[in-house]
Amino acid sequence: RARAQDYAQRHGVARWYSDVADLLADDEVDAVYVATPPGSHLEIAKQVAASGKPCYMEKPMARNLAESEHMARLFQDAGLPLFVAYYRRSYPRFVRLKALLDSGRLGELSAVNYMLTRPPPPADATYAWR
Repeated sequence: RARAQDYAQRHGVARWYSDVADLLADDEVDAVYVATPPGSHLEIAKQVAASGKPCYMEKPMARNLAESEHMARLFQDAGLPLFVAYYRRSYPRFVRLKALLDSGRLGELSAVNYMLTRPPPPADATYAWR
């Protein structure tokens, strides 16, 4: 609770919550964004669906397929949208890659190995990766 209050004060957040139930009880909250550790996603999703609010769930959606399917059913049964934060799919480079894959120019894809690296920052540089 103290950390949430401190963050809210430092960033000018007028309303903040340290409890999911309090957030969901607020009639001015129209939708919920869940950015907690994946192990808590299913339980929070159950509460959000029961509250009647749409949900935008950070990836990974859940810890396994069964939890993901359970969450999807909860929102489908409630007639509510459930979104997963796969926003990068709309980045131009990924749209181009998808078109290239769909075109068949690369043949039949059987595996992908991807590595993203960058050189370390200089020792005296301020490196704020977040």
